[in-house]
Amino acid sequence: MTGTLIRLPDPEVCRFSTVEANVLRRLSEGAGIDTMARELGLAAPLVQEYVRSVLRKVRERTDQQRP
Repeated sequence: MTGTLIRLPDPEVCRFSTVEANVLRRLSEGAGIDTMARELGLAAPLVQEYVRSVLRKVRERTDQQRP
């Protein structure tokens, strides 16, 4: 099976908080919401909110880069 290479955005460009950066890193490693919640000591709904925030910031940055 071949993996897909995902290029993570530059944290300085998207201005991720520390928790958002940790969530993004763990997502890129394939961690699920429950796993991240346990590792970060947060409730799963809060981790889901961080995931939404990260995705929103990535989308906004991507939209800004389009011609």
